[in-house]
Amino acid sequence: FPLCPAVVGKQGSAGGFVMKLKLVCLAVAAAQLCAVDGAVASNMAFHAPRLSLKGPMLASRLRGGGVSFDNLPVTETVDHKASGTVSVKISLNYKVDGGVIVAVGPSNAFGNGDIHRAPKLQQKGGERWEVTVKVPISDGVVKYQYVVLSKVHRYEARIAERSICVAGLSDGAKIDVQDAFRSPRLAVLATSCFQRAIFGKGRQEQAVKTENPSYPYEKITWAHDPIGDDELAVRFVVFAPRREAGHSVWVTGKSSGLGAWDDSKRVPLVNIGNGLYAGQAKIPKKDFPAEYKYVFVDADGKEVCKEKDNRKLSLDGADPGTKYVVKDEAFNYPTSAFKTFGMAIPVSGIKTSDSTGIGEFLDLKKVVDWCSKTGMQLIQILPINDSGEDPSPYSASSSFALHPSYIRPLAICEYYEKKFGLDMAGPSGWARSLVDKLNGNWKIDHPRVLDEKRKIIEGILNHVGVEKVFEDQDFKDWVAKNEGWLRNYAAFKVQLNKEKSFNNKWYDCTTWNKRASEAGALTSPTSPDYNTAVVPVYFVQYHLHTQLLEASKYAEAHGVALKGDLPIGVTRCSSDVWAEPNLFKLDRNAGAPGNPEQNWGFPPYNWDQMHRDGCSWWRRRLAHMEQYFHAYRIDHVLGFFRMWEIPVNGGGGQYVPNGGLREQGLRNLRAIQTASNMLICGEDLGNVPPEVGPVLVELGICGLKIQRWCEGKTWEYPYLNVAASSCHDCSPCRLWWNENWGEAESFFGRLVAQGQPCPGGPPDWVSQKIIKMHADTSALVSICPVQDIIDQWGSLRSQNPKSDLINKPGSTDGCWIWRMHKRIEDLCKEDKFSEFMRNVLRGSNCGKVY
Repeated sequence: FPLCPAVVGKQGSAGGFVMKLKLVCLAVAAAQLCAVDGAVASNMAFHAPRLSLKGPMLASRLRGGGVSFDNLPVTETVDHKASGTVSVKISLNYKVDGGVIVAVGPSNAFGNGDIHRAPKLQQKGGERWEVTVKVPISDGVVKYQYVVLSKVHRYEARIAERSICVAGLSDGAKIDVQDAFRSPRLAVLATSCFQRAIFGKGRQEQAVKTENPSYPYEKITWAHDPIGDDELAVRFVVFAPRREAGHSVWVTGKSSGLGAWDDSKRVPLVNIGNGLYAGQAKIPKKDFPAEYKYVFVDADGKEVCKEKDNRKLSLDGADPGTKYVVKDEAFNYPTSAFKTFGMAIPVSGIKTSDSTGIGEFLDLKKVVDWCSKTGMQLIQILPINDSGEDPSPYSASSSFALHPSYIRPLAICEYYEKKFGLDMAGPSGWARSLVDKLNGNWKIDHPRVLDEKRKIIEGILNHVGVEKVFEDQDFKDWVAKNEGWLRNYAAFKVQLNKEKSFNNKWYDCTTWNKRASEAGALTSPTSPDYNTAVVPVYFVQYHLHTQLLEASKYAEAHGVALKGDLPIGVTRCSSDVWAEPNLFKLDRNAGAPGNPEQNWGFPPYNWDQMHRDGCSWWRRRLAHMEQYFHAYRIDHVLGFFRMWEIPVNGGGGQYVPNGGLREQGLRNLRAIQTASNMLICGEDLGNVPPEVGPVLVELGICGLKIQRWCEGKTWEYPYLNVAASSCHDCSPCRLWWNENWGEAESFFGRLVAQGQPCPGGPPDWVSQKIIKMHADTSALVSICPVQDIIDQWGSLRSQNPKSDLINKPGSTDGCWIWRMHKRIEDLCKEDKFSEFMRNVLRGSNCGKVY
């Protein structure tokens, strides 16, 4: 066990040291167990694994490798009953053209969340703004964010909330807080797309050992060490989301209190969540203005990244008698903005040697392997919710339930073999025969796949037995945890089958003779349908959950993010509409204007009703989705601003609302943004109102750029965007080239090779140029369909580009039946292509953290 001399020197006796060491060892072991378990919630500021020693002492944490953390200003005891107030002076340098800045938060001191009651900052010359706020010590930690109140309000990024800790201070103490406005451009890197997956790599045990230890902000205390008359306590808070797994961030400086630029005396920081780190030092007054900078070190304690220029901490503007300073800022990375590259592929279209006629959740693990070989860091898929017999993934009958087609029967057999020692030879043989029977299909036969999987799942359940299924504590715990949506969904499925037998309008659940209020009776263990219809639903959904979660965790551990897809609506025949009809405008259909007018057939959201309970349905939906995904695409994000609504009983449609789009979009998108920590990407194509773009940027939501539908200069795209060569709703590049020769000629002349004749085909070098342009993008993320990626290599291309089409909007013929013509395992064996792709991405600095 590595011993830290600084800890040994602080012990009063050998016995005291042994006692302290035992506590540290136990704490480290507990933290490692938490890391292995993987139960790291997205809001790390409150739910990440933490350790600290009892009492108002300095917590110490010793870890392996060349990094040890000692003398962290952390306490286990926080006095929430302390009386008195603290004077907090907050200041901000920010340019405002007309208007004022307020600091708003949930506490009384910051307006109780009301921007009109929040304290207003006063302009003190130039771009400096400040205000003094009295904060009760009993508040402990108060949260707030800055809002610019002007003709158009501007909000700070909400992803990384700022806080002030007053715990441990005495009545009348003064804190000088020097803030920097948090831009959404950098804040998107605090989402779980990066923190859990691309940077965090699943927070593996070995990496966590040498990372900054995690604590809630309220455990960082001012009172751990007396402050002399000739010094100040300075708390450094830095937003540094770009951090490699296993690395840690520190602060170092010229003052003796900051280590005097000695690498062995850097000041350690703790992880307070969402890319924020905090540390504390006592700095003599004579050392102000104090020079300092932030650095990253690796697992061996070696410096791997540092800020280019020194910073200066000044006391200009601080009130007399101030003894506490908070400096809140963002790490100045010396390299260019981070960007990443990924691929788009529907789960249904994946083909491996284990697939059963359709891609399955566990096939994603092999896609992750291919990503690792090629340097790609993100996999975007289409919606995966249950859509019944409808092949369109955008016709979901539940916003929570997963589609049974994506289950792997053989994995269920293995589950019961390993967990209960059951003899599953018969069902396993059946499952293997289905792979041989269905996996040779070039296209997906949805009805056949669904029917074959239904029969084998019934066979597996009968073989295992309902009684044995309910002996599984993990299964019972999952059912109990998901009862809110699962019971309604199971009751919906039971009733749907009955309605089909006598109701010629079964497709509209508002016509059913049973309501969701009767779900309890429909799913009761005493119900005649319980063993034959209800339990099978629970059984299938549980194993879909475990298989998708396994794939998700596998992706995380390999630094690959999974990006889901959020359809803009749900069908009328859905458990959501059946259970909560008040959330939908059932007298109208959503659609789009045009000649002819598009009628999509699903009911628009009743946003006013949704906001009455804080958008609980959205919060539940996205929390459920976040179990599996690190990012998601909002299909038709324009629908969060306005929707074309068509009366069900006839008549032309109209946009609702007609005005106030900015306020509508902000209100609705803020509600879903705060429901999870996933990266949000909005599909903002088509006739886009001018209010949409600024709102997406302000909230840190990425837009979408399809190269052929814009100017196409990928290197000039705004940062908060997803750059794409094509998508599932249009022809892949090679097919488009053959279908639209005039457009292809123009594209080639402008972006590929000016002054040269446009080649037919196109040849693979043109496909390579298209992908290279997307790797060179100035956007945060580039996601290209797998068809466009493998078209770079002539020998990997499909024989007919028409077979690469996934969907043709406005048509149902041949849609949603695409399967890859290559197995993923075969692509993993293409070493020359993998090396080529990896070199392209490396040469474009895709995935470069520092």
